[in-house]
Amino acid sequence: MKKRNSLYARLVNFFKSKTTRNITLSLLLVFSSLTMFLLDETNYIRNQYLTFLNSNLISELMRVLNIGRYNVSVGAWLIYICLFFVSVVLIVGNIFSTKFVDKKAEANQNKFKSYRNAYRLYSFVYHLVLTLIAGALIFIFGMLGGFNNMSKDTTNVFLSLIYAILLCLLFIVLIPITIVIVYYVIKLIVLLISFVVSKIANTVKDINASSDLQKQRAEKFLNDARKNAGINVNDETNPVIDNSAVVNPNADIFYSLTLIDEKPAQPKTQSADVTLEELALRFQSYAINNHKIYYELPVIRAYIAGLSASRLIILEGLSGTGKSMLPRLFSKFTSSIASFHPVQASWRDKSDLFGFYSEFSKNFKVTDFLKNLYSASYTDKINEMVLDEVNLSRIEYYFADLLSVMEYPEEDWMVKIYDPANGQNLPKKLEGGYVKVPTNTWFVGTANTDDSTYTITDKVYDRAIVIDFREKFAPIDSKYNSDPIEISADNLIALFNDAKDNDSYRLSKADTDKFIKICSFVKDAFDIRFGNRIMVQIESFVPVYVALGGTKEEALDFMFARKILRKLGGAYQDYVKEELLKLKKLIEDLYGKGVFKETELLINKISKRLV
Repeated sequence: MKKRNSLYARLVNFFKSKTTRNITLSLLLVFSSLTMFLLDETNYIRNQYLTFLNSNLISELMRVLNIGRYNVSVGAWLIYICLFFVSVVLIVGNIFSTKFVDKKAEANQNKFKSYRNAYRLYSFVYHLVLTLIAGALIFIFGMLGGFNNMSKDTTNVFLSLIYAILLCLLFIVLIPITIVIVYYVIKLIVLLISFVVSKIANTVKDINASSDLQKQRAEKFLNDARKNAGINVNDETNPVIDNSAVVNPNADIFYSLTLIDEKPAQPKTQSADVTLEELALRFQSYAINNHKIYYELPVIRAYIAGLSASRLIILEGLSGTGKSMLPRLFSKFTSSIASFHPVQASWRDKSDLFGFYSEFSKNFKVTDFLKNLYSASYTDKINEMVLDEVNLSRIEYYFADLLSVMEYPEEDWMVKIYDPANGQNLPKKLEGGYVKVPTNTWFVGTANTDDSTYTITDKVYDRAIVIDFREKFAPIDSKYNSDPIEISADNLIALFNDAKDNDSYRLSKADTDKFIKICSFVKDAFDIRFGNRIMVQIESFVPVYVALGGTKEEALDFMFARKILRKLGGAYQDYVKEELLKLKKLIEDLYGKGVFKETELLINKISKRLV
């Protein structure tokens, strides 16, 4: 399923809106008028002012569609004019109904005890007035004799008119269907071409890698032979082979991972003595004063607190808003590791992420992603693995194994990437063909919100912490200490655990009961359900967010908007807007007006779409 703002979803949204319905009805009304002139065989107005209706093309089209011409009587014209004005009244009334009824209901909701009661009453009165006006028009035209002397020709005229309108509606429906079909056919062709090109490119790279490997082995064999023969291999006539490029015989097919095993041990990180609040303030100041990048504190708090609640962070928004720069700057500020891995549209499974065994070269095609994940086991630094444009392909496909294992206890965070033969030599930390996900590792995905990307499904959203980048941040000043620090992953996790153990930071029973009220409302009103995983994330996220200098209400607002109310994004039913207004009022009653800012912004955004 493509994302909700893709071509298909835009068409659905377009045809579900009240504005579209009114425009369509207006166009059909104009079309019906032209059809009436077309059906009237000797109409003076058509012959004098609408001569294009007499063209041979239209006449031939009428013949093919079996639509005849008639001598339309004055009575038939009066009936049509009556129906025309009744339709105009209903269309105009429908256009202004929302503004009038909503305004009256909102202004008098206290008088009628609830918004729903006021809305129902004013809606009934409004539509009753429209019905009376329509009835009055029918009565007036009836008095003029419009409904007298109904003949067979008059009946045939209106049957032909209805037939033509139905054909017009069919044509209107076929246009978007044709557009969608053409769009997806073109996209399928592009995907097939990109898949073929990708496979060809991988094959070429595989052949080149095999050739380089055979060359390295041959040179190694030649050097060993020269040494055994007493020839000085360091002589200028016998060039030295770079030992870093020589494959260790014990490495078997994972020679690049074995080279990582052979690197000297890294020194322990000397973690700075900072609190979480200092960490957030100093990071913001570091980004502002050292790099002229302006992140607001709620975004920084959400990012760091997100690391405590999930191993997957998704930075979502428009291109150029600083998504990729956030993990990059955080790694520089904390003297940690950040590796960037661009996602390709052709990625389909874990082999695109970790690599694969090549039957041609008899070696494992190791990716940079696998190298960086494997080497993270040899350091205590924070390791951020950034998947750039994570939704360029379906993340629930190529990232599926990692999504699953991260649900297990830490000791079981292992992904099988190879099935070794009995007694086969493997790198030290690739036991049984499994690569371990170290506890110092987090995965960060950047996601652009445009038509070239796939939607991120609830399966992924439920497991991730999502931060929206709606627009580029405005310049701000910071006089706080902007010097970078060193902090290990274990020390950062210890700060998280201290915050979670602090009773003043955690959600109290009163806090939880109040939050459950709005969750229950959403469940009953919109049938939005979520599992225990989200509540566990909230309980981890909130105390860390508070320790970073935020408030419980800000943290709950963030999680409610991103994890729960976001699920309402694809709803277009008529009742949704009314229920959203009630949800907004409930939140204001419980927390106060303007406290749940992110939730209010999302409610307003969804409500505008439903107008």
